[in-house]
Amino acid sequence: MSTKYREIYNIFKEEIENGTLKPNQKISDELTLCKKFNCSRMTIKKALDILVQEGLLFRKRGIGSFVMNSTNTHQRITLSERELTGLTKSAKNSVTSKILDFKLIFANETIANFLNMKPNEPLYSIYRLRYINNDPCVLEQTYMNPALIPGINEDILHSSIYNYIEKDLKLRIGSAKKITRACISNETDHKYLLLEKEEPVLEIEQIAYLDNGIPFEYSFSRHRYDKFEFTTYSLRI
Repeated sequence: MSTKYREIYNIFKEEIENGTLKPNQKISDELTLCKKFNCSRMTIKKALDILVQEGLLFRKRGIGSFVMNSTNTHQRITLSERELTGLTKSAKNSVTSKILDFKLIFANETIANFLNMKPNEPLYSIYRLRYINNDPCVLEQTYMNPALIPGINEDILHSSIYNYIEKDLKLRIGSAKKITRACISNETDHKYLLLEKEEPVLEIEQIAYLDNGIPFEYSFSRHRYDKFEFTTYSLRI
């Protein structure tokens, strides 16, 4: 996503989520938005298309675009398959982290292949328990190339790695390939996520890329099944 329509998308998304834009409210037409944001009509259209695909806006042919009247009133955290924002931003609540393990290891062939590294090159191995409003919700195992993402320390791990990458390192996170699967919970899940033996977890395996196409993260995150939902949006074309 280019910088400009990412910026426009983020503005609308925030205004919808914080209630500045109300359900069923019509937004300005594309030409008016072009003048407001000083950009092309194509840029506006791309930003609005993504908001429609994510279920935040809907269109009435010949009339315009409107804010979706969401019926989602429960307290689960919704993670869109199109978003790559990190847990801190997705949760919109107090997110804290407990570092279970943080060390430098040597990349095996599998991880090296995912991160475009050579086997046995040094690699960050980060294992964290993430809390939302003081409830344990996610176990994250993350691998990163320290040559690409240098300077990670415990202070950063207690907050947001993605914020550090974009704000401090001035790198832009671009995209990710994700696989989501339901798994039987194991002893580690029982211990840290406080699950019973018969309860499942939702696992996301992810390779994340910078906007130049270079992979910077390979991770597994195991989510409490009752705290999250994962959404996709489809358009009939």
